[in-house]
Amino acid sequence: MTIKTKLKRKRKNTKNLSTASKDYQKALDLAEAGKHNEALKYIQKYLRSSPNNAEAMNDAGAILHCMNRSDEAAKHLVKARILQPDSAEIIWNLSETYLAAGNAEQAMELFDDMEQMGILNAEVLNRTAEMLIDAGKLSDAVKMLNRSLKLSPDQKILKPMIEIIHGKMPENKI
Repeated sequence: MTIKTKLKRKRKNTKNLSTASKDYQKALDLAEAGKHNEALKYIQKYLRSSPNNAEAMNDAGAILHCMNRSDEAAKHLVKARILQPDSAEIIWNLSETYLAAGNAEQAMELFDDMEQMGILNAEVLNRTAEMLIDAGKLSDAVKMLNRSLKLSPDQKILKPMIEIIHGKMPENKI
């Protein structure tokens, strides 16, 4: 899955924009063109003058995510979420960034909100479960797979997987 951004926004007429707004638009244009290093410089410049702009903070996080700088991206996205806690886009991006950084537990903390917003899906839960299995956190992995099965009951492969994982859990071995 990919991070969701508004980087492909309709280009604004820059004639009447402030310098800061022009920097933001330039950042979006550069990011859309795949020039993430340059885009980051412009969006950081914009954020110095508008540090409470949740949308720009989200876009900065998205740019950092595209640069494989997940820890920095997460910091921006956490700030964006504080500024705009009801944004599905920000929460989605934060969960994707946590997963990209290998932080399944932090991503899991967002899943209730994501479910309430209607953006949680089986694919995200299954990827999280896979990370938890790799980390040896089998109980949490089973919880994720059961939740995934509840969201999307047509996943026939999950029931046998859950049984196999249960068999490997220490409390099930006597």
